[in-house]
Amino acid sequence: MEKVGLVYINGNIHRLVLLELEGTYFNVFEDITENIRLNDDISSGALIKAGKVKESLNVLKMFRKICDNYEITKIIAVSSSFILTTKNQKSYFEEIYNNTGLNFIIMQPEDELKMIYSGVINSVDVPKGLIINLSQTETNLILYNRRNIINSKTLPFGTHNLCEKLKIEPSSPEAVTKMVEFVKKEIEKVEILSNVDSETAFVGAGSVFSTLGKLARKSTHYSLDIENNYILETPIFEKVFSVIKELGLDKTKKLKGISEDSVDSLLSGLCIIKAINEVLNINQISISGDTLREGLIYSYIAIEANDKPFSDMLGYSLENIRTFKDQKYSNTAHVYNLAVILFKQLKVIHKLPRMYIKALRIAASMYDCGKRICFDNHEKYGFNVILNSTLNGVSHKDVLLAAFTSLCQNPDNLNLSDWIKYKDLLNEEDMEAVKKMGVIIKLADQLDKSKKGNVIDVCCDILGDSVILKTVVKGNADFEIMEGMKLGSTFKKVFKKYLEII
Repeated sequence: MEKVGLVYINGNIHRLVLLELEGTYFNVFEDITENIRLNDDISSGALIKAGKVKESLNVLKMFRKICDNYEITKIIAVSSSFILTTKNQKSYFEEIYNNTGLNFIIMQPEDELKMIYSGVINSVDVPKGLIINLSQTETNLILYNRRNIINSKTLPFGTHNLCEKLKIEPSSPEAVTKMVEFVKKEIEKVEILSNVDSETAFVGAGSVFSTLGKLARKSTHYSLDIENNYILETPIFEKVFSVIKELGLDKTKKLKGISEDSVDSLLSGLCIIKAINEVLNINQISISGDTLREGLIYSYIAIEANDKPFSDMLGYSLENIRTFKDQKYSNTAHVYNLAVILFKQLKVIHKLPRMYIKALRIAASMYDCGKRICFDNHEKYGFNVILNSTLNGVSHKDVLLAAFTSLCQNPDNLNLSDWIKYKDLLNEEDMEAVKKMGVIIKLADQLDKSKKGNVIDVCCDILGDSVILKTVVKGNADFEIMEGMKLGSTFKKVFKKYLEII
């Protein structure tokens, strides 16, 4: 397993990401960001000032020391295309190399678009859409279909420079109206948007969308604090926009605990979103998680994973978790397979539609994840582990159902007061579903109790009020059958059938 460092700089930040790499799978174990605004000086004289060079160099030296402390075997250093506008880029990078040994790759604008796309397309399950990515100085529009980029457009304004582009005073009462009207006119000129049809979904990326999602979830008392794949309805956006608009373009105000950016840059970003909403008549936007980090990793480190977007994002996420989080003697892969087989074999009695299969896959693949915290009643701890895991390509409801399914490996764990907390996402039918899936996963666990993979398949017969599970084995599976039969009373309680395993 290789330990890799990723150093990234743009006009506003220096970032160090440390990760373990196993083929196409990776595990981030450190992420450090320092705010160094190189852009502030470049804009005036096309030179990075000596003071900023020194500040940058000091941070990069520290990054190098941290890499050495962690015994990092490979460091990839990448710079965004902002550096191409500077006259002293050559001497700047030479000084960095001489002092740190870091040899930077300079991205071209098209490379940055591909990086953004890679991070987004592998995080949300939207087969055809328009990605709207907001940075401090740009607005990127990426149109794609069937997981291939169709066209793209970069507009030269973002959260920090929109007022400057318009030559307006941020404090003026008409500033918001002017920003919205300006962006609307610019968006109407973008030819690629003529290809946006009723089947095109919208995906938001970047820090403004991240902050917007947090504010929206707070304003609606949303039951989950999960950023990736949060669906933002336009009426909720309008509500948040009105609140932030009242705060005005005050550079000194910040939203405590929500964003490091000042209110003026947030409001500028929301003005861009509002203009795009109005021109394209958007009803809802799916918010992607931290696309910068993942996009960089897919583009420059886990390159094999970037050759083609994942056809099964959830499967990749689960395998990534198994690769780095499973304990030495874990049998999650085998329990997963048995659970899927049992789900299919018992369909006649559980009568659950396919909409629950993603939740089953997550819960089965992570059925013992709570043991990382404490073995005793690990199903309860597993609930929180699943809710806080990086799972791509699934809805928030799928993740929540998976957490409750893991909890219901012991159906007595399900507390009605806990369930009611999530009434905005779950219903009564879901409660019956998680109980049934929880027992199915527990049965799969019992059928591999020795962790030898002795039971390789199961065939189900239903005779009256009895369910007979015929096991296909390799070797002696008497222990597994005995353990499986211990679930007889629980099985009867949930499925209203007697269980017999042979």
